[in-house]
Amino acid sequence: MSNISDVELNQLRLLQIIFETKNLTRAGERAGLTQSAVSHTLKKLRHSLNDSLVIRQGNQLVLTPRAESLQAPLNRWLNDFERNILNQEEFSPENTQRTFFIATSDLVEQSIAPALISLLQKEAPKIQIIFIKLDKRSIASQLESGEADLSISVAESTHPSLMVKTLYRDDFVSVVRKEHPFLKTNKDIYNFCRYPHILAGTGRDNRGMVDEALENIGLSRNVQFKVANFLSAPYIVERSDAILTAPKKFIKSINPKFNVAYFTPPIDLPQYSMKTYWNLKNKDDQANCWLREKIVEVTRIEA
Repeated sequence: MSNISDVELNQLRLLQIIFETKNLTRAGERAGLTQSAVSHTLKKLRHSLNDSLVIRQGNQLVLTPRAESLQAPLNRWLNDFERNILNQEEFSPENTQRTFFIATSDLVEQSIAPALISLLQKEAPKIQIIFIKLDKRSIASQLESGEADLSISVAESTHPSLMVKTLYRDDFVSVVRKEHPFLKTNKDIYNFCRYPHILAGTGRDNRGMVDEALENIGLSRNVQFKVANFLSAPYIVERSDAILTAPKKFIKSINPKFNVAYFTPPIDLPQYSMKTYWNLKNKDDQANCWLREKIVEVTRIEA
């Protein structure tokens, strides 16, 4: 009985060459093996397959009936293996019709999406990009399940299934309507706290990093308005006396569209880092690698 579990891939490749050359010396030369190694491998194959495979008749080798029946399927299997397993098909941006899901926030979508889509339309005209809502508490599960291919977020995660790259670092600025009375003052911290503020975020907590920074110096502000999304905040800002403090990259992207002016807040606020995350299983995926490179390229241009 054949014992196929003992057969190795390199042995099958040598057997294919022996079938083609019908000469152990030439087979060894093509395979880069000594004649002794060829003879040893052939002996093991004969034992595993329970057949002589090739026999000597005069000065040449001839295939046994079993070997003749094996030759065509062996060639086909090895060729398919090389083509489909060893040689991964090259990813082609100009031809791909792949759909990518990117989990992120409305703030990042507003800041990055226009430039990214403009670039992708030129380099990958058939690609489909779908932005989905980021779940900051479940970044790993979104990526591991395949719900998202990439995630772009300021969130910190050290989950072992995630890989991460910092895209850029940014500061915070404050923004008010252009006729706001604050702009006519010396813009100190006390005048900053006199006016109402608007906070963007989910949840019932009306405190943010500005409140924490103010608390450290014994001050507070009045968060009079809170919205769930950053994108609605500028509309409120230009029609009220509220002050919005938000990432500079976002404010610069919306500034030309609104009757607002931004300034450096009169309090020290830490920089933040925008990162892209992907699952470890996609580390070597050509398409995923390519899209990550495009996102890095866009964020550098837009910085």
